[in-house]
Amino acid sequence: MAGFTSPPAPDVQTDLAIDAIRPRPQQPRRSFTPESLGRLTDSIRTHGILQPLSVHQTAAGYDLISGERRLRAARTAGLTTVPVKVFSGLTERQVQQLSAVENLQREDLNPVDEADAVLDILSAELDLPKDQLTPRLERWKSMRMRDPALARASEDERQAIAHLDTLFRGLSRGEWTSFVANRLPVLRLPAPLLEAVREGRLDYTKAIALKRAPEDLREALLAESDALSVQQIRQRIQEASRTSAPHEDLDRALETFRRLTAKEQLAKLTPEARRELLSLLTQAAAVMGERSSPPARQRLK
Repeated sequence: MAGFTSPPAPDVQTDLAIDAIRPRPQQPRRSFTPESLGRLTDSIRTHGILQPLSVHQTAAGYDLISGERRLRAARTAGLTTVPVKVFSGLTERQVQQLSAVENLQREDLNPVDEADAVLDILSAELDLPKDQLTPRLERWKSMRMRDPALARASEDERQAIAHLDTLFRGLSRGEWTSFVANRLPVLRLPAPLLEAVREGRLDYTKAIALKRAPEDLREALLAESDALSVQQIRQRIQEASRTSAPHEDLDRALETFRRLTAKEQLAKLTPEARRELLSLLTQAAAVMGERSSPPARQRLK
């Protein structure tokens, strides 16, 4: 297989015992809500499994490539065998690609697992660990935006960006620059928001809006997010910001001032710096409606 755009044909399609199939820990799809599993279980009891699972036959047995949700529902429905497409002789990279692509083709894949699946493919195709991939993608996007002709890019960078163009055409996921700008941020959400999106309890656009909220407000808005629009969430955050920001800014400034005016810090000041500080303190006292006292002047001399 040259890449995910030319996946291999299965060796055979057959029925396989459920207990013979081993789920892989690297499955792109990681969220299975009880509600969706329950609906799928009822459907399987009534209609059976309409889309075969994909497995990879190795010397150790059968590793699941895609279809873990169907496998779980089939077991709950009481099935002992499931229809499968059997592949063999694949490399780990090919298994990873095929698993990601088959999951991407599912309409109900949530944005978190979708982004993870795309990164799995890119990691394999570009031969980069996933933890190194995101900063590379962001840098390449900046390069493309600043210099569409890539005149200042190295040959390796031009080849990588050209490969990304080809990969995303095969994925039918639009431009890779759009993926970097609009999809990758979901993976940087705070953990509660990330899990809510992964489990289908929170819309992605609402999660991005909630990310800007202070933690206590975020928890409150998350609890009532079903009844709020994205615009309403943004308005609530802006209102809270207008109320709390001045006090928070002042608190931070005063804390910094207390740290910088400790005795050991004052001892390091030059005479000129002492006079400037005294002038600023006099102005601050005037703002607060007080006059500088002689003891304050004496302490800075």
